[in-house]
Amino acid sequence: MTVPGIITIFLIIFSFFTAAISAVTGMGGGIILLSVMTLFFPLNVVIPIHGFIQFVSNFYRSYLLRSHINWSLAIPFFIGAPIGTLFSYFIIKIMLSPLFPQIIITILIFYSVFRPNNLPSLIIPNWAFFILGFIVGLFSLLIGATGPLIAPFFLRSDLKKENLLATKAAIQTVAHVLKIPAFIALSFPFENYLWIILFMTLFTIIGTSWGIKLLNKINQKLFTKIFKVGLFLTGLRMIYKIVLG
Repeated sequence: MTVPGIITIFLIIFSFFTAAISAVTGMGGGIILLSVMTLFFPLNVVIPIHGFIQFVSNFYRSYLLRSHINWSLAIPFFIGAPIGTLFSYFIIKIMLSPLFPQIIITILIFYSVFRPNNLPSLIIPNWAFFILGFIVGLFSLLIGATGPLIAPFFLRSDLKKENLLATKAAIQTVAHVLKIPAFIALSFPFENYLWIILFMTLFTIIGTSWGIKLLNKINQKLFTKIFKVGLFLTGLRMIYKIVLG
């Protein structure tokens, strides 16, 4: 498939800004990019391309912040995600609509943002990130951007902004890289979109570097507010998508 030049240029530039957003807030950029790409491509094309670009974005972000990764959270996730992705590969042809996982994600988002003090938080024990990894792997081929599903579980006081961004990026790297062999097995023609993938990936790396520099200028309290605002806006977008669907 030949992608018109003006669309290619727009998506390349847009990938820079969405990568910068994710580097500063830990979320939002991927789902914005996914939404914009659906304006130009069908969903069965968007999710594989988006998954590859987000793999690079999260890998580079986690590399830049590698010393801040909380491995006690990341390793259980790493174990659970491949199992969930394997299950997803077998059910993707049966589950035609991603509406159910989108509703679950939206509920989690608004609960974490507006949770009254007398209700339990979404802080889970470290071992339970295995279950989270399984669920993310299960949903990843269906909904594309799984960041909003992961994000509510990172609103915890024991993670500084660098820990949050580094660990979340590390586990999302695994979630996205697992999609690539799955979509190859499902016969997606990555080679037909090679140039747009390469250039969007390059500008994603540049945007991530710029965003990390900006992150260093933001204090922890402001970062937490930005993260919650990002969650809230993502939740609104999820509601819009559910109603539209």
